[in-house]
Amino acid sequence: MSTAVRLTRPFARRRGRVHRRGFSLVELLVIVAIVVILFSIFVPYAMKMREADRRGRCAENLRRIAEALRLYAGPQSRLNAHDYPSVSFDPTRPGYTVCTGADSPDPFAHGTTVAANDVTASLWLLARTGFVEPDRFVCPSTGDTPDPMTTAAGREMKPQERSNFTSLRHLSYSYCSPFSTASEFRLNDTLPADFAVVADKNPGIGNSAAVTIPAYNDPPLQVARGNSANHGRAGQNVLYADSHVQFQKTPYCGFGREWERDNIYTAAARIPYPPGAAPAPEVKGFCDRSIGPAWQKDSYLVPTAAD
Repeated sequence: MSTAVRLTRPFARRRGRVHRRGFSLVELLVIVAIVVILFSIFVPYAMKMREADRRGRCAENLRRIAEALRLYAGPQSRLNAHDYPSVSFDPTRPGYTVCTGADSPDPFAHGTTVAANDVTASLWLLARTGFVEPDRFVCPSTGDTPDPMTTAAGREMKPQERSNFTSLRHLSYSYCSPFSTASEFRLNDTLPADFAVVADKNPGIGNSAAVTIPAYNDPPLQVARGNSANHGRAGQNVLYADSHVQFQKTPYCGFGREWERDNIYTAAARIPYPPGAAPAPEVKGFCDRSIGPAWQKDSYLVPTAAD
């Protein structure tokens, strides 16, 4: 009896060891490969859905800015007669400036530190008048942050007490420069429906001789270099004069017929066109702080990412 017990115990132990055997190396590699494949499918999908959400919230920001522009320029406003926001203009100094005189209490007062032709101070007027909140100027797809509404001493302040953005890190969008010596240019609520007023920030392509502005008929990947960096060069949300917002996959999405639209991130020429003249569709334009819109339908959205 005892001999039978001794004979069966090793067999029992061997069976137990077989039952507890772990994964082989091949099985482990198969599982790892499956996990990698699932991640390669799921992660890009999740990132795409996340960017789609951010793109939608960005478009909503521009719709709120559109409402603010309507209130600012509309007949019910006592501030303006159809004109979109603009600080003082010095036609002897063409071009635009940015982020001057943020702590000045009034951009229009005598002795203000807000420089003439300041495009960001012009856009800040929408916040200053209370028509839009400062956080609406930040695209969720960027690393930008809302302008901190505090003084250097840490005291909370209202947008009405400030005259400009304190930094371009608090502004993700570009606004059509209202500073032009073109004889028929007017930035107001009578512009044609397809005139671009605000969009994701100008990438600044053309500010450097090392990076040239793509042509409208270049291959799609090359044209994409001229898109805003806000959404990874995939395109930009654009607010048009009729208040609709559309995501465009090319910067050639301004005024004009489908095959000859204006590049919204460039001025058509360095010197304004004569009255009645218009640029040819092949004109790529120029991107520079020393120039402004070159004709009456020329969208030139600034500041740029290079400013």
